[in-house]
Amino acid sequence: MKKRGGSSLRKILRFAVNGVIALFAVIAAAIVLLLIFGIRAYVVRTGSMEPEIKTGSICFVDSRAEFADIKQGDVITFSVSGEIAVTHRAVRIEDGCVYTKGDANNAEDEEAVTQESFIGKCVFNIPMIGNAVRFLRSPYGIVAVVMLIILLIAGDHLLDRKETSA
Repeated sequence: MKKRGGSSLRKILRFAVNGVIALFAVIAAAIVLLLIFGIRAYVVRTGSMEPEIKTGSICFVDSRAEFADIKQGDVITFSVSGEIAVTHRAVRIEDGCVYTKGDANNAEDEEAVTQESFIGKCVFNIPMIGNAVRFLRSPYGIVAVVMLIILLIAGDHLLDRKETSA
């Protein structure tokens, strides 16, 4: 005869395992679709664009946007020193260069954005998700996710063994 408590716990564990797997599948599918359409995600690490784009947001950037189509007021992402991605607002366009400024900053950025440093145009952002993404991409985050999955599967397996032996 099966115990009800173990069966309920097993259903909850199975639901959790399936939920985690489904969540990863949905996230993977969304990432693939975004990449297909030329959308790249960048985590916002400073408050230079607050209040519109908060620190810890994830900013989705259309890498297929044309540099020539940038207009004053557009939020664009560009590289500084070839390494760091910065997302700021275009405040003026002169001589084939785009001058930018963070909304929270008092002055324009020192260097103008050129075709070579332009990454893309920000199409939307999601607040706070960037913090989770940064954690999940870290060694601690990867270990935490793997441990969660192992614990859920092990718990389900132990309950299954307990029910068959009872």
